[in-house]
Amino acid sequence: MASCLRCLILFLFLGNVVLAGDNKVRCVIRGELVGMDAKEVLLVDATVDSRYHGTYVPVKDGRFEHVLELPHVKGYKLIFVTRDPRVWYTVPFMVEDGEVRITVNADKSYTIRGGEFNERYRDYRESRLREVGWKRFTFMHEFCTGRWDELYYFLVVEELQRRQVYQDEPDDELEKAYRVLAVKFPSSDYTRLGKMLLDGFREIRPGGRYVEFEAPDLEGRVVNISDVIRGKVAVIDLWASWCMPCRAKAKAMIPLYEKYKDRGFEIVGVAREFKNTDRVRQAIKQDGYPWLQLIELDDSRRIWTRYMLGNAGGGVFLVDRDGTILAVNPKPEEVQSILERIL
Repeated sequence: MASCLRCLILFLFLGNVVLAGDNKVRCVIRGELVGMDAKEVLLVDATVDSRYHGTYVPVKDGRFEHVLELPHVKGYKLIFVTRDPRVWYTVPFMVEDGEVRITVNADKSYTIRGGEFNERYRDYRESRLREVGWKRFTFMHEFCTGRWDELYYFLVVEELQRRQVYQDEPDDELEKAYRVLAVKFPSSDYTRLGKMLLDGFREIRPGGRYVEFEAPDLEGRVVNISDVIRGKVAVIDLWASWCMPCRAKAKAMIPLYEKYKDRGFEIVGVAREFKNTDRVRQAIKQDGYPWLQLIELDDSRRIWTRYMLGNAGGGVFLVDRDGTILAVNPKPEEVQSILERIL
């Protein structure tokens, strides 16, 4: 099996490589909302959090138009909310070169016209509805057999993200598909994202190693996490000003920090914020955290993805002096027990 995979990768690399950077797309999106009242629609990359990302496009007389220029074909979503009645609509589609026409009806049915990828994506979605349980994911590979292209890559990465959310390990077939596609599209955004996801599955667990990253502090100075925790037992506290359970966990760690900070214990906070740092500054002042705080603004460094958190508010990771993860989301008493044993 391993030798066959190597041969397939070599074949793609030598004979059929398509560099994503050389395959840029310009997509003209024209849409119509039939029988609905909406002021704007959101066009957003299907692999990011739609609550905080994307492009808002105004709707006039039920119609909208927008041009997207991307480095390669991507899966996207059209999202909007009607005012009266208030109904949420989500329409998945592929951004590809040329023109794409989207018509959405009040009953949530929709049609998408334009482009080879959208035609195949529609066929895939309609056919998958007839599959049940685990067969849906086997069907993805069967549907894409012989088509190692951007649609397959999007479906693979989308499935990796779904498995991260549900903490469901990727199987060999899914990982193999990613690795073949990563060779074929080395400069694709999906290649970088897929690697982050697979690294997270492998490392973010007790016995694995923490994932190194950089992030700015509140003054804008970029800090490497390794420079702060190297040689120490440390808690990496990923949190957000809007996540009250995260803040409660962090406040419960303050007595431990004061007790053990002179014995080789460190805590570093990383706050997941959007647009600005106003709320996190207020939260830090209100809660009184005495340790270094870094900022993950607008998910720019994908730290939550690296740490298997998806769209969650945060998580706590206890790391040993050598970088080994000792515990994930431990309670304060668990942290204290470990510190008493190893410090």
